[in-house]
Amino acid sequence: MGLHTTVERVGIATGRREQLLPSAVQWSSDRFWRGIRLERRLDRAGEISEGYLLRHVIVLRLSPAIPQELYRSGRGWQPQSMAIWSMQVFPARVPFAARWDGFAEALVLDIAPEFLAAATCRETPHQRIELRPFVIVEDRFVAHTMLALEADLHVGSPAGRLYGETLGAAVAAHLVRKYTDITVDSHNGTMLSDAMLSLVLQYIGDNLDTDLALQGLADLVQTDVYRFVRSFKRAMGIPPHQYILRERIERAKSLLCNPKLPLSEVALRSGFADQSHLTNAFHRMTNLSPRAYRNAVA
Repeated sequence: MGLHTTVERVGIATGRREQLLPSAVQWSSDRFWRGIRLERRLDRAGEISEGYLLRHVIVLRLSPAIPQELYRSGRGWQPQSMAIWSMQVFPARVPFAARWDGFAEALVLDIAPEFLAAATCRETPHQRIELRPFVIVEDRFVAHTMLALEADLHVGSPAGRLYGETLGAAVAAHLVRKYTDITVDSHNGTMLSDAMLSLVLQYIGDNLDTDLALQGLADLVQTDVYRFVRSFKRAMGIPPHQYILRERIERAKSLLCNPKLPLSEVALRSGFADQSHLTNAFHRMTNLSPRAYRNAVA
């Protein structure tokens, strides 16, 4: 995790691209996940001049309500009320200004427009999806998912980036279903044929030591990420990120039987980012460190 803000905007008055109040960032996922970013912010009393965000932003309020107002062209300044655990939708490229009085702590999920489209619509993945602007609502699914993303970062993301991207795809599909006028048929195309499943499993096995991406796996069977994750889970009983983690642990076990192979090399050949990532994931899955496992099978 880092301390650099990931939320960017363009000011209407200047036309310049800038970061959204970077001094408020407590931590950020930076670019760990593809298509989504998460940060925790503590904004002090202030305001944001009129401008628009470059990506969709979901704000989950973690502190009690404070006085705040939102400005939209043609509507002027209007008061808003966000209770603790409520969320607000800020779509990409929709101009607004805001001001508030007091401290506002929040989790912020920033979603690339192309990720939102590709995660939910294989047929036209580059279409512009319009989220309903500035909706304030209590949405338990989004809240719990954002908290799960935060928790995953804090324990070192033992399943790698695929877990967060899986959660991101689920949030994307949820947002499209609830906060747009697009109908997402969650049942259409949710079955993988035996041939498709075999193709995916063979590809995972052949590329286990690489940085596997959900989008790449979905592309193999010509579906979107959301439908791919659902269909894979129906076929295998577990989602793709869990299957891949299990396979990586099994490969690491096999490699650990060679006492001359450094643990750093075991990690890389098994698809883990480094030795620390291997150790974290291996211990969570087996209750043993890689070194302890190697000693036990020696």
